Amino acid sequence: MSGNPKDRPAEAEDPFQMFAGGVAGDSALMLDCLVEEYSRMGYGADEILELFESPEFLATHALRGLFGAEATRDRVHAVLSRCRVLRVRTSALPPENPFPCRGS
Repeated sequence: MSGNPKDRPAEAEDPFQMFAGGVAGDSALMLDCLVEEYSRMGYGADEILELFESPEFLATHALRGLFGAEATRDRVHAVLSRCRVLRVRTSALPPENPFPCRGS
């Protein structure tokens, strides 16, 4: 039986906790992609940088540790200057006649 949790039966004492691990790849590209993704969710530079500072966000925090605070900040601003932040505002107008079936 393999060591992969999906391939073995659940055990009574299994804590069902998620475990993160690193993967090989281009860390700079990962940082750029994460910044782009958060910007498309409406996060601005300050909000994105908070994610890189918080140890609760493993990927972004690890990237900040790899590149350093200043380089991370510079890269976040560079990515946002290229792709901007998506902001959406919705509003609903009341109908002209809210009761159209009542003998208007």
